[in-house]
Formats: sequence, structure tokens, C-alpha cells
Amino acid sequence: MALAAVSALLAIGCRKKEKAEPITVPPPGAASSDELTTAIGQARGIHSALAPSSTRWQRAFVLDDKRAVVTGEVENEAIALVTDNAGRTWRSLRRLREGWSTWSVGEDGSTVLTVGPRGQDRSKQAHGAAGAPPAVDPPSLFFAPFEAADLSAPSPVTLPELSRGARSPVNAVPAVLSAEIAALLIEPKPRRTTLVYAGPPGAPPVAPVVLPAQEQALPVPYGRPPALLSLRGRNLLVRPVPAPGAPLDAPRSVDGLVMSPAATSALSATPACDFAGWSIQLVPQPPDTTAVVAISATQTAVLKLPAKAAPGAAVGCAAGRIMVEVVAPATKELTIATCTLEGACVLAEKPPFRPWLEPHDRSVALAPTREGVVAILTSRAAARWGLYIAQSPEAGKIYDVPRVIGEGTGERGRIELGALLSFGNRLVMLLQADVTGTSRRGWYVAASEDSGLTWSPP
Repeated sequence: MALAAVSALLAIGCRKKEKAEPITVPPPGAASSDELTTAIGQARGIHSALAPSSTRWQRAFVLDDKRAVVTGEVENEAIALVTDNAGRTWRSLRRLREGWSTWSVGEDGSTVLTVGPRGQDRSKQAHGAAGAPPAVDPPSLFFAPFEAADLSAPSPVTLPELSRGARSPVNAVPAVLSAEIAALLIEPKPRRTTLVYAGPPGAPPVAPVVLPAQEQALPVPYGRPPALLSLRGRNLLVRPVPAPGAPLDAPRSVDGLVMSPAATSALSATPACDFAGWSIQLVPQPPDTTAVVAISATQTAVLKLPAKAAPGAAVGCAAGRIMVEVVAPATKELTIATCTLEGACVLAEKPPFRPWLEPHDRSVALAPTREGVVAILTSRAAARWGLYIAQSPEAGKIYDVPRVIGEGTGERGRIELGALLSFGNRLVMLLQADVTGTSRRGWYVAASEDSGLTWSPP
């Protein structure tokens, strides 16, 4: 009887084992609203209330090993994602807009949104006998200390009287001085620039600061705390943006840079990369080279690349290093140069990615870490898409074989990169993908603690 009982139990156990379901892993590209599967690991979803799937991310400010602000916009709204724990959790700052908007971040993480009108109403134009300039609606600034959950009430900017030929402050980028004070560069007269200030709602107006007549101020502040760039002849000058009521400091000259109309245009644009107190920009140099210009409130650096920068070159910066997409001198292939702020540069021995044979569009995102560098390639042809990652543990000299994050054909299932952030040795990817079984897309975050080797939810 005992033997029969044992035999019966073994038979039951065998039948249960035969019926057990196999363990399956969701295929790459499968996503719920909470999780995305990629070929290199899982990513966690960001709630749609924080960032709509149609958000276009435009600028990232990595302040230190934990804090970052990623700014962007949708058709009628400005959005910023904020993290204080290196991407493990996020909150958002959002504001509806009708016209243009710009974001900027201060040294302490204070975030400022500037919003302006869509366009001037022709009915507001008042032309007198002498040809008076049209009326201009001033922009409004919205402040948020780094820990804030929402933006402040609007603070209108008091504009000086505009003369004929004055430029409207369209797409003006604020210089953030504190959690409740920022400055904007205004040109009330042709080639005459003035700093105007905005403070808390209801605060008394602050006297503007007029820049020297012999200097041509560039419209975008660089660094944190913000620095003001200007030209005097062919010399590029840098000085701190003064606090309200304070005089202008004497400028310091940026050596090793040849200023030209092309160089001026480059430095008048939003910086290509921002980390800690630095803002980084690529600046054309004669006859056919490119310099990397790094500017902070107290220091400047001009780096000579070992190869010509690629058209529309990607730039990555963090951990005291800068990565730039360049054209290899011998093969004319697109590759990557990695430089330190002291000017030592390494050119990759071989390009980290091989291009597709068919005509396609491509873009690259770059991120240095303390122990290596990472590059992510997006390729897209008419019916094919791919997202790939390559890393180098040797500071950019030799790259490992690229790995697939996701690839496929058709629109459904496509994974796209929104942003790549470096927090020391921790990397964070912001990815967009279709939510399986729906017509919606969502944002997801994946993190790596080992400079890009392995990836998991943050």
C-alpha cells in the first residue's frame, strides 16, 4: 500500500510538471504604461501627467550627480522634467503658452520659464510722423526653486522705451540669478543692449543696466551663475551678469578664439551642452576648423578638435569631459572625439557605428562618464528603424561592438531616444515607445550604474 501511494504521488507530480507554463520574457519593444522591454534591459514608465508623448525635448541641464532639468515643449505648452535623485523619480513643471517660450536654470537649480506673445497685433502699431516703433507686449517670467512642485505666478518684465529699429525680445533666454530674480537682454536701440530684471510678482521695478556702447552683447547667457558674452572689435569678452543694483564687472578676454560672423552666430545660439557650471558650444574657426568653447562664470576654455566637426555635430558633456561627433581625417567617416577641459583630446581609432547601406537619417547622442564614454545612434530609413548603443571603457579610444536597443520595420513598436544624461558614472536614458495594444505612446526611463554596460529600471 505504501509503494502504491508513493507511485501515485510521483505520477501526480509528473503531470503537474508537464502542465507548467514556460517562463517567457516580453519581446523587445513590448510596453505597458508602466514598463518597456528593450534588447538591453527594462525601462520604467513616466506618467503621462508629467510629460505628454508628443513632448520635444530641447535642452538638458545636469547640475551635479543627482540633480537635472530636462526642458521641452509641445504645441501649446512648455514642459520641464526635474529630478533630484539621478533619474529615479521625476516631477514636472508645465505652463500653457500661446507664443514663444524659453527655459533656463540657475546655479542652485532654480528654473525660469520665459513666455512671450505669439506675434504683435498690427492694430497695436502706432506710427507717428517720425515713424514710431510698434507697441511690444513684454514677456512674462515664471520662477520655480529647485524643490518647487509648480511655477510661480507670472512676473512681467518692464521694457525700456523702444526706438525705431529696436528688436523685439523674441525667444529671449533668461539669466537666472536666484529663485526669484532673472535678467533678460533687450536691444531698445540698434546695437545698444540693456539688461532688464524681473523679480517676484508685485516687487518694485529694478533699474536696468546699459552695456558699454562699444560692445555688442550676445543674446544668450552661458554658465551657472550666468555669464554675459559680448564682442569688442574681434575680441570675445566674458563677465558675470550683475545682480540688481550692482555695476558691471570689468570683462575678461577669451584667448585662442578667432571671432567672425559665423563664430558670433554660433555663440548667439543656445549652448550645445550644459553640465555643472559649464556651457559648451561649437564655434567655427578659419579656414575650416571648429573649436569647442567652454564657459563658466569664472573660467573659459577653448579646445581644438583633432578633426573637423561633423555637420550638425552632436555634443555630450559631463564629468569634466566633452564628446563631439567629427569626420575622420583619413576615411571621412563619422566618428567621435573626446576631450578634457584641459585640452587633451582622443580620436576614436575606429568609428563606433557602421552606417546602413540604404539611404537613411541618423542622429547621435553622447555622454561621458567618469570611467568611460557612451554613444547612442538613431537610424531611420523609409520603412526601417534602429536604436544602438556603443561604449568605450578607454575614454573614447576604442569602442566595444555596438548593441541593439531596439530595431524593426514600420511605425508600430518603434523606440526613440528623447535624452541621454550622465550623473558621474550613472547614465539615464529617456525613451519613447508605443504602449502595446493601444494607439498611445509613452515616455520611459532606463538607468545604468556601470557606464552603460547594463541597464535596468531606475
